[in-house]
Amino acid sequence: MLDPWIETVTLKPATTPITVLAPDPATTVVWRMTRAGESDVLIAGPRTQAAYHETKDLPVCVRLRIRPGRVTALLGTPADELVDRTVPLEDLVGRRAQHLAEHLVADRHRPAKAVEALRGFLVGQLPPRLPGRLDLVTNAVAGLAPPAEGMPAPRRVSDTAAGLGVSERYLRRVFREDVGVSPKHFARMARVRSLIDQAGRPWAETAAYAGYTDQSHLIADFRSLMRVTPKAFAAGKVPLSTC
Repeated sequence: MLDPWIETVTLKPATTPITVLAPDPATTVVWRMTRAGESDVLIAGPRTQAAYHETKDLPVCVRLRIRPGRVTALLGTPADELVDRTVPLEDLVGRRAQHLAEHLVADRHRPAKAVEALRGFLVGQLPPRLPGRLDLVTNAVAGLAPPAEGMPAPRRVSDTAAGLGVSERYLRRVFREDVGVSPKHFARMARVRSLIDQAGRPWAETAAYAGYTDQSHLIADFRSLMRVTPKAFAAGKVPLSTC
């Protein structure tokens, strides 16, 4: 059964020399421990461009990627306030986050238990009454995401709004607040993310699959968000962060 709040879970630290952080419309909860035994929980907001940096030597790093549109309900913070930021969970929920980080140390060799504890903490933050527009934004995300192979192309923002029975202006406003980026930018980011897993296919074929008008459109979008051309990315020629 799909988790209504968490889309994906990553249990292990990166093992490659370079960590690639693709553009991401979702907010991610990160629990990490250093070799010195320090433990903290961070919130990484939506990332509008790719980032590349040398992989840190972390014995434990657990990531819970929150489904786009659901972070406001879980953390009580509008997603657009987290864009391109990484903040301690304590900044959002207070000292309870510090107690959580301390508690998680006992699960450093049991990452699945850590995931349960993190998810339980997040769900425990939910208000008694969920926002009425939660389903609206969730359905908009589904309508704007890249299609599965063989399915129709994603709808335009105007068509998505009409299908949901709201004005385009209203959809843009609530989508930005709850997802963090505009519906159009969400669709661009989601398409580029889908390209990363299609690297072995011919670009013309990949462009049609992802809903681009042509190959040049794909390359321009990829370069804008990934900060390198598809060819350079495939060759591992990426700009490392200096911080």
